[in-house]
Amino acid sequence: MAESFRETLKTIPIALCVITLFTIHIPYAEGDIPESLLPRKELLYAMLQNNGFSDDELNRIFSDPRVNLYPAILKKTGKGINYLSKKFGLLTPESIKRGQQIMRAHQSVLESIEKTYGVEKEFIIAIMRIETDFGKHTGTYPIFNSLLTYILYKNRRSEWAEKELISFLTYCKQSGIDPLSINGSWAGAFGLCQFIPTSFFQYGVDGNGDGKIDLFDFDDASVSIANYLKSNGWQKNSMKQKKKALYAYNHCHSYVRAVVAYAQATRNGTFK
Repeated sequence: MAESFRETLKTIPIALCVITLFTIHIPYAEGDIPESLLPRKELLYAMLQNNGFSDDELNRIFSDPRVNLYPAILKKTGKGINYLSKKFGLLTPESIKRGQQIMRAHQSVLESIEKTYGVEKEFIIAIMRIETDFGKHTGTYPIFNSLLTYILYKNRRSEWAEKELISFLTYCKQSGIDPLSINGSWAGAFGLCQFIPTSFFQYGVDGNGDGKIDLFDFDDASVSIANYLKSNGWQKNSMKQKKKALYAYNHCHSYVRAVVAYAQATRNGTFK
């Protein structure tokens, strides 16, 4: 199914839009971990050991030459984005047509989701469009490095990042995945739906029945979005509850307005 999704995208005209939430360049390497941060690294080691990771596993990960820190991300914020701006290009004819084409290509799974979770296909598509432009911008930062940066450089996200890193490494260990092979946003989110690791464990669903959860797979990502929204109060016949669930997904009122606007546009075929 993931392959068919990629083939679908190849046949769809690509709108010239800029996704401001994610950088489109791979971050520059910052070199080895500075000596001043080694005490925090040792504390991190101990914490990971207490959560079931062996010395061999940790040494193999941390000795990898791909491990780097990106202190510039400490200043980044996802707040204040105007998703309905012309620069974002959300409500252009091309953008809406792409969403409609993708809905048609995956009509079966999206209709099944609506029956099971009560989440309409237009909202699933809207979230994927805004989060990653249907997979065009899933992020270029290695998730491990982003979370490691937040942990080693003491900041308001450090404690949060510790929990996310434990979840991320647990996921990689259970799935047999190289933890430095998964790229995502500077904030540690990954996949078509941009879940952080703890959200993956809490809301991720195997949507295509292959026995694993892959958020880069359209079916898995779609069902996981629906599960997230339903678990956070989504009610099909209540716009108030829909907006509440969308706000739980992304604590930004502009984001909520944009999801609703794109969902309505793809349903009605209206352009701005």
